[in-house]
Amino acid sequence: MKKNGRTGKGVQRWKCPACRLSSTMPQRRRRRERTLEEFLSWLLGPSSQRAADSAGDARALRKRIAWCWRIRPRIAPPDARRHTVMADGTYMGHGWCLIIAIDGQTGEVLDWQWCAHESKAAYLALFSRLPAPDVLITDGLRGAEAACTQAWPGTRIQRCLVHVQRNTRTDLTSRPRLQAGRELKRLSDRLTSVETAGQAVRWGEALNAWHERWKDFIAERTYARDDPSNPKASRHRWWWTHEELRRCYRRLERLFREGRLFAYLEPELLKGGPVARTTNRLEGGVNSVVKDVLRNHRGLPEEHMRRACEWVCYMKTAHPRPESFIPDALRKGEKATTPEPDDSVAPAYGTGIDWNEFHTTTRYPNTTD
Repeated sequence: MKKNGRTGKGVQRWKCPACRLSSTMPQRRRRRERTLEEFLSWLLGPSSQRAADSAGDARALRKRIAWCWRIRPRIAPPDARRHTVMADGTYMGHGWCLIIAIDGQTGEVLDWQWCAHESKAAYLALFSRLPAPDVLITDGLRGAEAACTQAWPGTRIQRCLVHVQRNTRTDLTSRPRLQAGRELKRLSDRLTSVETAGQAVRWGEALNAWHERWKDFIAERTYARDDPSNPKASRHRWWWTHEELRRCYRRLERLFREGRLFAYLEPELLKGGPVARTTNRLEGGVNSVVKDVLRNHRGLPEEHMRRACEWVCYMKTAHPRPESFIPDALRKGEKATTPEPDDSVAPAYGTGIDWNEFHTTTRYPNTTD
């Protein structure tokens, strides 16, 4: 068969040199690509199945896109070293957690990792597939920092300042009762307003001055014999009287001493480009989108939930090409077999966010909207 021009609709015409007959071949590949585009348009948007189908037939749409659920998008490990990388986990229902890494400057997704919870092993599996960046911006979980130290020994860590302030509120509440707590909370609230190295130095001096004023206060102890009704008395001989206040100070002091509060102001790191002080780009640009998709399509079976999350991440990569994942069998119109389960995904166990967060308490295995 040889090419013999195109029809009035632009379809390729083929001609047989032997019999001199010409014909056109069905464009199964293009039809599959259009179906995949329709699937992603519905999946990543707020429309229902009825609204997504041109004829308003939800059942016809489900039948047409059924094969799309078998496609699993993947990202090739990036070769280029990134200046900054943000990494954080977001919890789904059924005990699943999705850890996502993005470029801190462009916001593009670099890779993701499924796990049961944000452990060192899960972060290590993700970081081992990425080149070591200059700076890692993270929310401060020990698993992420321990994995960074092991996988990327030369990478600096910038703690997300918003998460530091949240930790302070957890310890001291939004309205501390003690004067020492009120002063320390005001000091923590000033973190996100530090713009220069000089301001960072003065912040550290203010923290040290606070400790000088209140060091005897946070060193007070309560003994079990003096407070036998306290639940701690059955387990300890003594405990810190102002434990939450002491823990909050020690956290701020340790982060300042280790250079994880104001790494975004260091001249050496700024030579490679700006360094973010929060993980807001990841939280608002990817994590929130993942949860919005699950909320818009509540009732998805568990496997479809995972596939939806992966498509959200993939479409936020630098150059997404979803049609490249269509298997040759599907392009030829044949029936594709169900892919083998991925051994790299952890089993579904552990604890996660209550599925009520996504406004549903019932799973509907036979419907997707």
